[in-house]
Amino acid sequence: MNIEINKDLIEDERGNLYRAVQLEGNTLIVVNAFVEASFREVLNFNKSKNEQLAAYEGEYVGKQAMDIVRHDYVYALKEMDGRLYTLQDVEKVYDVNFIKMIEFFRPKGMNPHND
Repeated sequence: MNIEINKDLIEDERGNLYRAVQLEGNTLIVVNAFVEASFREVLNFNKSKNEQLAAYEGEYVGKQAMDIVRHDYVYALKEMDGRLYTLQDVEKVYDVNFIKMIEFFRPKGMNPHND
């Protein structure tokens, strides 16, 4: 098993999806895939025509993030761009740490105060 960071998805026994955001040694750090997708795009409200938000006008705030997760899940199922692993299988190979809030997580090398 070779988990690809920011690409593969991990599903637990309840259907929750996680994305691996860092691998250091044998420790795999994962975050809820919806939470991670929520912080992937930066919304820009200053665009003159607001092209970025046009497709989501009148939708719920989480719609864009859910579309990202749904897309990644379908592609992982087909093994077209990433793979889907069960949490049970991943825990046999890696020590898995869960982070709750992606906004507080900074991968090694991204924060000069904690490296």
